[in-house]
Amino acid sequence: MFKIGEFSKLCGLSVDTLYHYEKLKILVPITVDKLTGYRYYDASQMMTVNKILALKDAGFVLEEIDNIMNGDVSVPMLIEMLESKAVFLETTLSNEYNRLERLHTNIFLIKNGGISQMNEISIKRVEPILVASIRKVFDKEEFNENLEKMWTSVNEYIDKKGVKRTIPCLMLYNSGWWDLRQLNVMYDEKNLDVEVAEPITKSFEGNKEVHVYELPRVEKMACIVHNGPFSTIDKTIDTLFEWLKNNNYVADGAVREIYHKGEWATDNPDEYITELQIPIK
Repeated sequence: MFKIGEFSKLCGLSVDTLYHYEKLKILVPITVDKLTGYRYYDASQMMTVNKILALKDAGFVLEEIDNIMNGDVSVPMLIEMLESKAVFLETTLSNEYNRLERLHTNIFLIKNGGISQMNEISIKRVEPILVASIRKVFDKEEFNENLEKMWTSVNEYIDKKGVKRTIPCLMLYNSGWWDLRQLNVMYDEKNLDVEVAEPITKSFEGNKEVHVYELPRVEKMACIVHNGPFSTIDKTIDTLFEWLKNNNYVADGAVREIYHKGEWATDNPDEYITELQIPIK
């Protein structure tokens, strides 16, 4: 048998806690020496300690634990109660995780200056956005192949670092498909200079391929929202470029595509929502 101090070290509960549990009659010493008042516990009582800790960890208060420990609760009944609590906690965690995801998305939207109305052009201020990205220059004919590898690589590296991504992701065209050098839009007849970027919740060390940094604040960002498949996005971006011409603006940075709703949210490409942005001056 163990004195109370020894049992305290064995089970990880303080002496004061053991005294308190004794008063509640949920963990009573095997025997108490009438002369010295020393309390003695048995190693078999570790099972009782484990039950109490499991019930506390499951969210039961001491009054409930008292009723369970001193009531006619069999082991199968106890297991059923704990499993019921586990299901409740799983549901709560799932709801809280979804709430956290919505919060991160809303934070991004605030930084992004909100979302413009469909097919309407607006100018807004965009705050700095922390991202992990990969940037490459490659032949236009190898567009899909390179993008798939880039997205896979950046996401695998973020996961390896144990950092959370947030929705939406985005791409930056440092030189793109559009021969609009009169608008200061960078162009190369053969190659694209493209960056895929995942917004992240905290900074971490990058590597030779993955760059972790803040996209800078843009005071004047021209924006338009495209609703529909990527195959029809050209008309929307042509509308934005035409607006730049008519209003005597030129580009002042990379063209951004922000994917507010894509294949991760719907199986119908007609429901995709993509925001096109161009820093202007």
